[in-house]
Amino acid sequence: MSAKIRTPIAVAGLLALGACAQFGVTVTSTGYVQQYEPAEVSAAGGGDRQLKVTVLGTPFDAPMSAVEAAVLASMQSTPSGVPVNYATQTTNADPQRPYHVVIAFNPAGIRNPAALCSSPASFRYAPPKNGETVLMGALCSSDSFLSHARSRSQGVERLNSKQFDTLVSQLTLALFPSRNPHYQDDGVPVLNN
Repeated sequence: MSAKIRTPIAVAGLLALGACAQFGVTVTSTGYVQQYEPAEVSAAGGGDRQLKVTVLGTPFDAPMSAVEAAVLASMQSTPSGVPVNYATQTTNADPQRPYHVVIAFNPAGIRNPAALCSSPASFRYAPPKNGETVLMGALCSSDSFLSHARSRSQGVERLNSKQFDTLVSQLTLALFPSRNPHYQDDGVPVLNN
């Protein structure tokens, strides 16, 4: 890949991480496959369709239904480049596109968020260490990932707080980029040399 192509991608990545860090949220460990297509994801969960979201674990002293509602509200209010309707109980999923999202708070023993697609039943919750909340997420197609990311932050003490919203929003933005990072603006694949 030429330096001309690599530089804008690297600068965009640094600016995104810098924006996250200023709110105390760090996004790490993002990954995307060549097959990630924003228009396809939007078709699966946009319009009158819904994309199923499964939330695992919680560091909050609240019923799981309240945690799920807070996660969905934060995801839905995030202005990502991919318009999607999120729901924990879908009423109109697209049977042709088996997409779903798995979000996990403080997973124990999972280093790669892509594992959330292949083995969500093996999820184990770990209490926050040193006051840091970790949130992992994966956009899945059946049991494979299309995108995955991890966000983390100090001071996420309650639902419906600015810090909670920022943690979930930054993860949502990382999971649903408006274009596949493997492609340039003109649709040509980015080549790794």
